[in-house]
Amino acid sequence: MRVARDGALLVRERITFEFSGSFSGAYRDIPLRKGESIDGVAVAEGRTRYRPGGNTQLGSVDAPETFGVTHIDNGVRVVWHYRASDEARTFLVSYRFRGLAVAYDDVVDINLRVWGDQWPAGVDKLTAAMRLPRATKLGGPYRVWGSPVWVRGVVTRLRDRALLRASLVPAHQFVELRVVFPRRLLGSTAGAQVRDGSGLPKILAEELGSQRAYERDRERIDDAKRHIGRWALVLLALGLLPALAGIFGIWLLYGRERKTGYDREYEQAPPFETEPALVPPLLRQDKTAGSNEFTATLFDLIRRGRYKTVPVTTERKVWGGLRHEDVADLEVTAGNTEVQLKNFEQPVAHVVDAVIGSEGERLSKFRDRIEEDREGQSKRFKSFKEHVADAIDRNSWYVNSGGRALAFAAGLFAVAGVLSFWIGVDGFRSAAPRWSDVVLIALGGCAIANAVMLAAAATRVRLWRRRSSAGQSEAERWDAFRRYLTDFPRLQEAPPATLELWERYLVYGIAFGIAERVLQGAHLHMPQELHDQSSVYWITPTGDLGSGPSALAIGDLSSGFGSALAPPSSGGSGGGFSGGGGGGGGGGGGGAW
Repeated sequence: MRVARDGALLVRERITFEFSGSFSGAYRDIPLRKGESIDGVAVAEGRTRYRPGGNTQLGSVDAPETFGVTHIDNGVRVVWHYRASDEARTFLVSYRFRGLAVAYDDVVDINLRVWGDQWPAGVDKLTAAMRLPRATKLGGPYRVWGSPVWVRGVVTRLRDRALLRASLVPAHQFVELRVVFPRRLLGSTAGAQVRDGSGLPKILAEELGSQRAYERDRERIDDAKRHIGRWALVLLALGLLPALAGIFGIWLLYGRERKTGYDREYEQAPPFETEPALVPPLLRQDKTAGSNEFTATLFDLIRRGRYKTVPVTTERKVWGGLRHEDVADLEVTAGNTEVQLKNFEQPVAHVVDAVIGSEGERLSKFRDRIEEDREGQSKRFKSFKEHVADAIDRNSWYVNSGGRALAFAAGLFAVAGVLSFWIGVDGFRSAAPRWSDVVLIALGGCAIANAVMLAAAATRVRLWRRRSSAGQSEAERWDAFRRYLTDFPRLQEAPPATLELWERYLVYGIAFGIAERVLQGAHLHMPQELHDQSSVYWITPTGDLGSGPSALAIGDLSSGFGSALAPPSSGGSGGGFSGGGGGGGGGGGGGAW
């Protein structure tokens, strides 16, 4: 670059392309600001001067050694045509840049981006020289800066020119050369912008402020390194406390159960006609049914006559097959098919119907028969769980407003965290990191950690979901009934007088996962005549609870159903650069095709 006597800048760019493959066109975009203009554009290669009039469309094909100039939004585009294949070619683009220099009363300020941030590729070696209108003494108002500080480079000030050298400039990274010299070196200001007043104090303040900002950032980062423990605690607090406070607030507003005034310790009979598959999810404040609910539904269908049972004995191997013993079992066959079934009971009936067929099947063989058609039976089990969830939704037991609040908070933290982290990483420069970028990255990580915590809290429905008043009232009474069944064997109260109530005890005990407690109570308190009439109780005369079919099935059958009904698994395998810069004109970028 040569500064003309009128302040215009005569620019000659030597750009070397390393071509891999065949290419025929290249371009150079030069941004322009208000008051700036470019003219006198020329393109050459060695001693060959390109002819004007070439096509200016990117990607176009035209005669080699031609070029064209066109105006684009906020700038000028130069396009030239050639033929190149797997070689290095150096092109010379020259032009006159008017209005870039700013002439104050005391100095002339030329701040030029000698390499723009629009280049899609980096450059290994960048050199720039700006020749003054005439030589001047070093010092005083003659100043030179290179920027930004995170680019590896140096500047040199000579009496007649300023030099810049930079290396390993990454893609989309600008490099600026700023030269300030006495205004008296110009003969006129026809090619420059004129501004009243002294410019040197303001320019020095800008550069000094940029340098001090860099030094403050470095000091803050060094301080953080020296006190890493303190900052770790701060980040830990920022990464946990906002989410914990939000979770607590959401629980307080939406998840905390409202008391109904119910104060009984026990309910001695099922307080409602709610099906056994629905009660445990209500007590868990959940909508998911499992193998206990499935098994309880099966025994409830037996109790209601949908299936019939006959006590039998089955030979079982013990001691690794060294011994055999007869254990009590139940033969299950089809019963009254006119029994009305709920939607979630129908998949259970389909599973059982497929197992027993027309001949019936022993309860101890259910697991093996289910595994014979594991894929089909797992689909029925999935349908059972889905219908249970639908039935719970229809009962309107839960208030889910807290889930929306939790999702909104998690989304807000996630968006803020990703944006903050992305902005910080995008602006981060390892050679000269800015404190603001470090803070943005740290805050982004903390916000993402909060979002993860809130997302994890979403899996704990008790934190954000509460029961409706009707649901809470029913749940409290069912909880009292569960306590009664749990304590039933040791209670001295009068036992149930009817077979139906005894059988309902067992069905709900299976659902609650405490069937053994009910069986123990039955062994202690159940009259023999009622036992003999039952289709779900069978306790051998020896009193061994493990030898009865109910105990045989309930202890192992429920877990067996859980594994047998699970879906089949699948597998697979001079001086350095200073300041941040950013105020220079020109720059832009280019490319080739």
